[in-house]
Amino acid sequence: MKLIINNDVCTSCGLCREECPSKAVRVGKENGEYSIYQPFCIACSHCGIICPVDAITTDAGEFPLWENPEIPPERLEAFIRGKRSVRRYKKQALPKDFIEDLLYTGSLTSTASNRQEWEVSVLTGPAVRELGGEVIEYYAGLINLIKNPLMKIILRFTEAKRYINSPDTFKRLEKFVNKFRKGGDPLFFHAPAVIILSAPKKERRFGKTDCVLAGSAMMYTAAGYGVGSCMIGFAETAMNLNKHIKTAGGVPGGNRVHLVFTLGYADRGYRKLPIRKKMPAAFKG
Repeated sequence: MKLIINNDVCTSCGLCREECPSKAVRVGKENGEYSIYQPFCIACSHCGIICPVDAITTDAGEFPLWENPEIPPERLEAFIRGKRSVRRYKKQALPKDFIEDLLYTGSLTSTASNRQEWEVSVLTGPAVRELGGEVIEYYAGLINLIKNPLMKIILRFTEAKRYINSPDTFKRLEKFVNKFRKGGDPLFFHAPAVIILSAPKKERRFGKTDCVLAGSAMMYTAAGYGVGSCMIGFAETAMNLNKHIKTAGGVPGGNRVHLVFTLGYADRGYRKLPIRKKMPAAFKG
């Protein structure tokens, strides 16, 4: 996206220059006119959305209007504290336009240098169960490998070591697989939708951070509408270790999955907050 300053409208207030994180806004030494040095511009749009006279335009359309809702801090804090992972869903599909609105909210979340390299795959209805089956069979295969004495030695040096070192964890994995095969869904909990966020493998530094930030914004927004969510690490791990499963989830081959979460109308309500350990903090000043 290209941003342009219209100097016929510009009042030279300097707000855009102060706001620009990449120092792309320049002022002509001779004519004093403002301009955007495109090689430095990361198209974050901050110059345009702070301009008081709408002197900055884009080749991608007008900036959407926004009015500060001014949510009382204590209410926002209470809402965030009360967001829980939901593992019980009503048998009710989510409207497509609702999901699309959530994706739009996620796309407005900050990304490193405004690269916006994340991609989303949305699974609904039968596609959720199909992906679940692929993930379950991956873990079923892992169980068989662990039962092989020779492979068990090799797997001690992989992520599978947690199942080898703990017999109880291994038994839980077996029950996990068997429950799904009997019609249950210990993976996606019969959720009507699953969201998968991924980023190109080249985005090693901030790809995961960008996906998690966008996904978090989507999950908190969904909670405001009574729609629950839950992060699914089992699916994320399986897709990154098996290309076939990643393809089944609609994820581009050159991407790495960074977040998978369910979406659905919550079939449970909570009356209190859980007890959590206090976040360790080190203050320096």
